[in-house]
Formats: sequence, C-alpha cells, structure tokens
Amino acid sequence: MPSTLGLAKVLEAWTWREVERLRCEGAQLALALGEVERELSRLASAREAMRRAHRALRTDLGDCEDPTAAGGADAAGGGLGGGIRVTVPTREPGMDLTALPGIYRNLAQVLNESRTTLQAHELTRLLGLEPTASSVEGVRARAKRLVARGWAVQADRGRFASSPACARADGVRRP
Repeated sequence: MPSTLGLAKVLEAWTWREVERLRCEGAQLALALGEVERELSRLASAREAMRRAHRALRTDLGDCEDPTAAGGADAAGGGLGGGIRVTVPTREPGMDLTALPGIYRNLAQVLNESRTTLQAHELTRLLGLEPTASSVEGVRARAKRLVARGWAVQADRGRFASSPACARADGVRRP
C-alpha cells in the first residue's frame, strides 16, 4: 500500500503539471484574445469608414432615404440586401433636372445633350463609367426608371432619348 507521503508527492507533481498546462492554455487564450481584439478594432474602423462614405454618398446623391429603410414604389437602388435607396420623382410641369438625384441627373443631362437616341452601353461610356456588363445593366435600369417617371423616352427597343418636355425646359434644341 502506498504511503501517505508518497500519495502527497504524486498529487503535488500532478498539480504542478496541471498548473503548467493551464499557464500554457492561458498564454494561448491571451494570444487568441489579442487577435480577436485587433480584428474588432479593424471592423470598427471599417464601419466608421463606411459611415463616412455613406454620408458622402448622401451628399453627392441629393435626395436620399435611409439605406436600411424599405423602399417605396418610387425608390430606386438596391434590391434584397439593401444599398442606398434614392427617390426619383415623377416629372411634373416646371420641374428641371435639379430635382433629380446624382447619377439620374447626369444621365438625363447626357440624354438632353444628345442629338440621337442612345443605347445603354453608349450612355455608360458617356457617363464616364467602364462599360462592364453590370454597369451597362445598371445604366439601362436607371434609364428605364427615368422613362417610367417621365424624364426620358424609350425610342426604339433599347434606345433612350430625352423627354421632349425635359429638353424644352432645359433649353436644349433639337434639329
């Protein structure tokens, strides 16, 4: 039978091994905690940068709703997953292009200045955007939204022009 002193010695050795194991585990946890805290700091910085960019976009786009709000019938922009929702007003007599937000105003100006009807890829290039498939489709969707709101007309399938009322209101003369 083992002696009490022998058992105490075994128990003390086991306890020292447990202390070392827990110290090692604690050091690993401290490293993991440091990594997670650095990631949290990076995420907070990224969130703040996005908040500043959102404020800048709201300034650049003009009339803008809360991006987290559900879009109404006349909200343009993001579908599922959000995005900035921009209100494109229906054209009323006496309204000029300043009533349109950002990219819509630029698009309507390009249409007003053109003497011919334009396709979406031509509009994309004239807006100074790279004519990738997604940017062309985005411009096409915005042009169709301008048509639906009375700011432009769809002349032929896929060809857009300024609404005659817009052109007259903005002083653009057509041959």
